[in-house]
Amino acid sequence: MVNIQSFTDEVWKRLCGIIASAYSLSAEKAAELAVNVTARLIASLPYEAGCREPERTALAHLAVYVLASSEAARRAFDHKPEDDYDVLARLAPIASFEGGDPAVINRGMKTLAILIIEGYRRDVASDKAKGWYNPVGSGAWDADKLIGALRASISIAGTSTPQKFIEEALSDGWWG
Repeated sequence: MVNIQSFTDEVWKRLCGIIASAYSLSAEKAAELAVNVTARLIASLPYEAGCREPERTALAHLAVYVLASSEAARRAFDHKPEDDYDVLARLAPIASFEGGDPAVINRGMKTLAILIIEGYRRDVASDKAKGWYNPVGSGAWDADKLIGALRASISIAGTSTPQKFIEEALSDGWWG
């Protein structure tokens, strides 16, 4: 049985407040989280997919996202050559869903993979200057080919709640 709970602005605000409190985010960082399209997409997936305990899953995934985005944990979560085998590899820490519609989850995870690839494409020069590994810059990944394959395997047409987030995130090409 699918458990559909709405992902509303109120739910998003509550999730952001919990994460901001748990991580003792500054007002500035909390405000950045509240408008982060990628974070909102991550949080919306368990709700849209009809997962059991969507709030728990959304908070767990947001906690990992915020941790991975922090300077303190960057090295642990940065892409390494060992991650090149699969564009979804780095999403594994936020890929656990209890129940839910696999098609919705698949679409959301592939959208996040597109955002990651777009970020690598955008950051090739700056990553090289910093001495950071970048799978697009190294030639291990062909961004156009991978994004084309991912886009072909998901549909961004439709009217469901997270569609607006997916479309915004894809147009922004911003991982966070």
